[in-house]
Amino acid sequence: MKSEHRSGVRSLWILVAAAAGFVGALATLPVPDSAAAPGQEAPEESFAIVDVTLFDGESFGRGQDVWIEDGRVRALGPRLRLPADLPRVDGRGHTLLPGFIDGHVHTFGGTLGDAVRFGVTSVLDQFTDPALPAGARTARDEIAPTTEADLFSAGMLATAPGGHGTQFGLAVEPLTDPANAAAWVRARKEEGSDWIKIVSEDGGAYRGEIPSLDRETIGALIAAAHAEDLLAVVHVSALQPALDAVALGADGLVHVWIDAAISEDDARRFAEAGVFVVPTLSVIAGMFGDSTGLRILAETDASLLSPMQRQTLSDPSLLRAGAGAEVALENVRRLHTAGVRIVAGTDAPNPGTGTGISMHGELRLLAAAGLGSAGVLASATSGAADAFGIPGRGRITEGYVADLVLVRGNIESDAEGDVARTTDIVTIWKDGYPVVREAAAGTFSPEIAPAPEGAILVDFEDGIDSGFGFGWQVTTDAMNGGASTAELAVEDGALVVSGETKVGFAFPWAGAIWFPGPQPMQAVDFSGRSVLRFRTRGDGRSYTVMLFGGGAAATVPPMAPFVAGPEWAVIEIPLDSFATADPSIIAGLAFVAQAPLGSFAFELDDVEIR
Repeated sequence: MKSEHRSGVRSLWILVAAAAGFVGALATLPVPDSAAAPGQEAPEESFAIVDVTLFDGESFGRGQDVWIEDGRVRALGPRLRLPADLPRVDGRGHTLLPGFIDGHVHTFGGTLGDAVRFGVTSVLDQFTDPALPAGARTARDEIAPTTEADLFSAGMLATAPGGHGTQFGLAVEPLTDPANAAAWVRARKEEGSDWIKIVSEDGGAYRGEIPSLDRETIGALIAAAHAEDLLAVVHVSALQPALDAVALGADGLVHVWIDAAISEDDARRFAEAGVFVVPTLSVIAGMFGDSTGLRILAETDASLLSPMQRQTLSDPSLLRAGAGAEVALENVRRLHTAGVRIVAGTDAPNPGTGTGISMHGELRLLAAAGLGSAGVLASATSGAADAFGIPGRGRITEGYVADLVLVRGNIESDAEGDVARTTDIVTIWKDGYPVVREAAAGTFSPEIAPAPEGAILVDFEDGIDSGFGFGWQVTTDAMNGGASTAELAVEDGALVVSGETKVGFAFPWAGAIWFPGPQPMQAVDFSGRSVLRFRTRGDGRSYTVMLFGGGAAATVPPMAPFVAGPEWAVIEIPLDSFATADPSIIAGLAFVAQAPLGSFAFELDDVEIR
């Protein structure tokens, strides 16, 4: 229904006025002379896009008109009889698509805004704090201006104690007995989970070893989900767990496996079972050194990217060697050939991906697996909506929400059905309202004070006072509702940082932060410097330096790792290692412990930016 405002995760904002009205009788020509060209002020809420190539979620049609009324599709077809005063957009030479649905994301911070700026108007979250999707229900049921994608989510995932999903810091209720499955699923339904996600992951495909749910418990969870009228999807990374999940009655698999290619017979059995697969080729390709997101980044207007998108796209922390990406692509090819439904999903914002932008890379990877233009686009629209039971989205048809993406060119008429055109976006409409695509933040004030000339050295000889800027403070995830702790002390002319990272926030951290400006998070311009240098020693674990730039304190900061071994060592980190628009603009440098959870202790000395 119409609403004047949104609550929960939506922000209230006013967009541009509708285009000028038309004069005269009912229009019978598909493109009146007064139709607005794409790229001009986009009409909102009630308007028509005329004479456009339409992909309705399943197939293409040329010369189509689409009438939007009150944020929903009222009618579509060739040469519609439209009210004379209805604003129009001239769609000639363009393709109109349903808003994309990303079938595998993880939501926090500004990811919902990052998604919608790249045409991803709905996201299917496969694990997040259960409070987040509960708060998003009101927003996704309203028709109103918004800066964010709609959120549907599994909420908490089902995993073993110490299993995959427990390492991120979110509170997880693990399972140890199949007898507890029914109660566990009921609790998730009461929390607002839209489906149930189950983890079948022992780390073997990635040459690790972690606890995993046993086959009996997985089967009990699938049965319990179905008893509550919920879908059951299973996280897998290896072929055998995928075969087991399908045999146990899973509705879908979220990830394709990377250890072995599926046989044609098994692929046919998947199709006969009606299972869908969300391959997440984007994160797999990035993991093995071929990030499609980075390639698309080179084609993209820099103003569209948030600092968080830049940081996650460039994060190399999951990089590994091997042929896993090729195996994954071959599995998708065989599944598609057998008739298995493929759902586009990116696993953003994991390292090597960027929320929203990586969807366009995912489409290119699915095209490489042989899906064809209509199949690729359906995997990110109607196929995703049908697989997960998402109402009113994924198609351009009467009564559906007007989530629309208008791109230049005719995708259907291209010799190879070039889905790369999806990045050439003219206008995005969410709930019938045009999306303002510029990313918030990321630019810096020219009035930022420069750092003084000469060496800037923090040696702690005079105590915790750095001698430059506001000084050193404790920093932990408590500012985001987490439970991690830290303490600072100076001993023998060095800063001692100790504490504990704990469950409570999606990305737990604790440690020390240095504010080089006169006030906390007041940026300083270190132009001309290129390296962060410091001495450290500690308990032998890996730590992280976070760089907070001007105006970016609300986003995930760019990071660089270091190890604090038992003996003093000099660490040098080039500032350009931090994936940010200008790494010389520094509002804070945090030296923190993250995963694994638990106690930590390290020392810092002779910190300088040179």
